[in-house]
Amino acid sequence: MQNTLRYDYTGDGRFLEGADWFGCRPAGLQLHFHDEAQVSVIWNGYRDYRIGPKQVRLYPGQLLIIPELRPHLALPSMHDEVRSVEFYLAPAALSLDTRLWLSNSDFAIIEAPFLKRLASCEVAELTVSCIADKIGSGRRPAPPISTPAKTALREVAAGNRGVSEAAGHLRYTREGFIRAFTREVGMTPNAYNINRRLNRARQLLRSGDSLSEISHETGFSDQSHFGRSFLRHFGATPGHFRAAHSLR
Repeated sequence: MQNTLRYDYTGDGRFLEGADWFGCRPAGLQLHFHDEAQVSVIWNGYRDYRIGPKQVRLYPGQLLIIPELRPHLALPSMHDEVRSVEFYLAPAALSLDTRLWLSNSDFAIIEAPFLKRLASCEVAELTVSCIADKIGSGRRPAPPISTPAKTALREVAAGNRGVSEAAGHLRYTREGFIRAFTREVGMTPNAYNINRRLNRARQLLRSGDSLSEISHETGFSDQSHFGRSFLRHFGATPGHFRAAHSLR
């Protein structure tokens, strides 16, 4: 059975990267998030995702948009005929109103049957305008949701406080803070921080830095640990990911 996730679309300014998914993937991917909005398009079969508390199935002729920083995972896929692409949008590709609207949603699905007739490179060209037309037009974004745990998220993500210090700052016990953080964010503080480091590694890999330097800079114990974590979260090894971006 075929089992391939290949990062081979390296962007044009609006798209930081893209990944082709071919065939089945029995193991799925670990819960993770991206610093960028993810757009998924499917041509054959279907794909299942878990985004927050919801399970979502994506069919041909649909666009799935997952906002930046939203924890999600691709569930195991046992259908050999699956063919899909994930694009990762540069922040400037979407208007501020669209980004604000998405930030208050777990995800958005856009019906776009014309996609079934297009190649992946053609879809990339139309994705941003399609999102702007369907989401950005005529929708007033809700004000950003602010809670103590989300404030703590920003502090932890910025590296200013560890879990115990963040908990004390908000007058939580350590265990109470972990529960509140997990409820608000969708993953534990430890899982969030690992994912934050892996997203930093993605940025460095796009720039062509060496694997050993990236492993050290992002705080992994060794290059092997870094490689295993990257593969579990993103479905490709750091070496394969970097090689795709070296072809620009």
